[in-house]
Amino acid sequence: MIVKSTVKPKRVGPLSVQLPPDLKRRLRAQATKRRLKVATAARVFLDEHMSELEGAAELSAAEEWQRAQAWATWDKIKAGDLRETTVDELHQVVDRVRKRLKRNVRSR
Repeated sequence: MIVKSTVKPKRVGPLSVQLPPDLKRRLRAQATKRRLKVATAARVFLDEHMSELEGAAELSAAEEWQRAQAWATWDKIKAGDLRETTVDELHQVVDRVRKRLKRNVRSR
């Protein structure tokens, strides 16, 4: 499914960046390899790298949250909280999460 935005992106003025000769050569080689103009290739690579950085930050935050949850659980266990759950309770939780995920996917 392809979804097109109805909002036109605001154009920002051109960005002029001086590249060292080696980086410029590498950019030109990659642009040729992908059959893109050099400016387009630069935008694509910048976008890809920014997405990777943002994804890494999100992953790091998620990992931090998981560690905090694990330590909180460990502290409860050490304090004597050894409550158990049934398989049916686990299935109910998983079913609720799946339904929520389906709703979220549909609302996008």
